[in-house]
Amino acid sequence: MRCRIWGTLVCAFVFAGGAWAADRAGDRDVQAVRAVIEKAYENWAALNSDANDPYYTVDAKAVWFDLAPLQYVGWNAYKEGAKKLTANLEGAYFKIHDDMAVQRRGNVAWATLTFTAEFRLKGGKVERMEGRGTEILEKRKGQWIIVHEHVSVPAPLGP
Repeated sequence: MRCRIWGTLVCAFVFAGGAWAADRAGDRDVQAVRAVIEKAYENWAALNSDANDPYYTVDAKAVWFDLAPLQYVGWNAYKEGAKKLTANLEGAYFKIHDDMAVQRRGNVAWATLTFTAEFRLKGGKVERMEGRGTEILEKRKGQWIIVHEHVSVPAPLGP
């Protein structure tokens, strides 16, 4: 009887330890996903879309929804479109708010967030906006990369 009790206790501790280790690995993945998204937004703010090459998939059929235009298909189209959109900017600033939420299931993760953006146009004018984003990431070869992004601003209501 004592052996059975000890055996049960040992199994319980082993399983609990395994669950704890899995939770810690999940926490590391969530932090890694957050870091990829934060770095990508930093690179957009620096007006350096080339610096985002390691953080976005190069899949030719990947679809990106940015503020404008309606969509881009493929990373190269997104990157070149961003260069055109930012050609009239002197600088940009993105502040991701504290509401970023990351969910992970295996090698797929998604995040929702809101942000404040400021764009300094050539000539000195500053435009400010509040926006929201959804990021979908996959873990490929041990690295999290963004495979889909949807960024938008709330539509104005009323007349």
